Amino acid sequence: MINTFLERARRSAEFRYDRLTTRYRNDRLDQQFNADRPAMLDRIDQCITRGVGWLGPQRDVSMSVLYCALQTLRHTADARFEFVRAQMDHYRATINDPAFRVVDRDYDDTAPEVANLPSVMDVRPYFDVELMMIDTAWADLRPQPDILKRLAAFDDDGGYGSTHIVIGALILKENGGADAAALDALINSQIAVIAQSNDQTARAEDLFAERCMVLQWLGLHDLVRPSWVVRLMDRQLPDGGWTGRNIPPHGQSNQHTSVLALAVLAEFLHHHRAKH
Repeated sequence: MINTFLERARRSAEFRYDRLTTRYRNDRLDQQFNADRPAMLDRIDQCITRGVGWLGPQRDVSMSVLYCALQTLRHTADARFEFVRAQMDHYRATINDPAFRVVDRDYDDTAPEVANLPSVMDVRPYFDVELMMIDTAWADLRPQPDILKRLAAFDDDGGYGSTHIVIGALILKENGGADAAALDALINSQIAVIAQSNDQTARAEDLFAERCMVLQWLGLHDLVRPSWVVRLMDRQLPDGGWTGRNIPPHGQSNQHTSVLALAVLAEFLHHHRAKH
C-alpha cells in the first residue's frame, strides 16, 4: 500500500510538473530538431525501419494495427508498410470481425465463410469506444439516426474519447452514413484540445501518439511539433517497438502503441521530406 501511495504521489507530481514546463521544454527540442533537420529526418527513417522490423513479421494482430498501418501506407506510399497486406489476409481468414469494414468496404460479416469463424468478441472483446467505431463503419448500410450524438458523447477533453471522435468521423466521411458538414463541425470541435493536450505531457506513449496521428490524418501536419516526434523516437525500445503505461505486456513492446508511433513517424517523414 505504501508503494502504491508513493507511485501515485510521484505520478501526480510528474503531471503537475509537465503541465507547467513541457511546452517550454518542447521549444528547446524543436530548436534542436530544426538545427539539424536532415540528420533528424534520417533518424526518423531509421526508427521506422526498426519498428517495422518488430511489427511487420507478426500475424496475430489487432484491428487497430491493420487500420493504422493501411492508412499509413495509403497516405505515404511507404513500401515498408506493405506488411499489412499479409496481416489483413490472415485476419480475414481467422476472425469474424465487423470492424474489418474499416479496411475493406466489401467485407460481409454475414457471409457463411465469415460467420462461421470465431467472433472477435470471443477472441479480444472490444471496449465501448471501439464498438462505436464499428457502428460508424456500417452506418451507410445499417443506418443509425443518432450516430453523431452518440459519437459526440465520447468527448473527454483530449483523451481517447476525443481521438476516437475524430477517427469515427473520418470513417463516416469515407464510408457514408452522416452529414458531411455535421462531421466537419464535430471534428473541428476536437482539434484544439487534442493538440494542446500533447503540449502538457512529456510522456510520449499510447495516447500521445494517437493524438499526433489523428492530427496528421486531418492534414494538420504543422500542428505536430518536431519535439513530439523526438519524444516518440526517444521512447523506442531496443527491439524496435514501443511500450505504453498499463498496456500489456507491461514494460514491453505492444502492437497498439507501436503502430501508432510508426504511423506518426512515417506521416511526419513523408510530409517534411516532400515539403523540403
